[in-house]
Amino acid sequence: MKKLVTCLLLLFLLPACSLPPAARITAAYIVRPPGQLSRAELDRHPEIFVTDSFPAFQQAARQRIALWIDKNALTLVDSNWLDQPPQSAYPIIVIGYNDTLHAFRDGLTICCFAGPANPDYSGSEPGFSVILRASGEMGAPMIMLQGFKQVPHVDDILRISNDLLDGNIHPTPTVPPPNVPSATPP
Repeated sequence: MKKLVTCLLLLFLLPACSLPPAARITAAYIVRPPGQLSRAELDRHPEIFVTDSFPAFQQAARQRIALWIDKNALTLVDSNWLDQPPQSAYPIIVIGYNDTLHAFRDGLTICCFAGPANPDYSGSEPGFSVILRASGEMGAPMIMLQGFKQVPHVDDILRISNDLLDGNIHPTPTVPPPNVPSATPP
């Protein structure tokens, strides 16, 4: 009997040992159908966790990953949670809007965005917007705050979010440099 149990255990355990390891999650995408990204594209990337549940999205963010939020799912996300460390220092990408003010101030209502009271958002679609703060603290400087006016594709967004996670994108200024007049001969 003992040999039979051992053989059965080996029979079940050996195939499990030969399975490829599960992909490391590098991004969580919360979406309410229809989403901005094609299901076929997402299916080719097991490193992207796709959900329509905010608790599952939060659970995935227990490790440092990129947080992708579809414009159709903005109301599913708690902006106060996004403003709290550690996730406030993660790359956050809103998919569907190329205007950062539309995506982060008026869409997600995350902290510390100033801008016009009644902005013109015509032309803010298609695209995606990216934010990465230097730290998780409120008012921390931005490492990246940029909108991309293009049809969103998984590979493009994944390339940017992975670079941000790896620290491979240099800081971009969020305040324009001062206008210094050049010296011209009289």
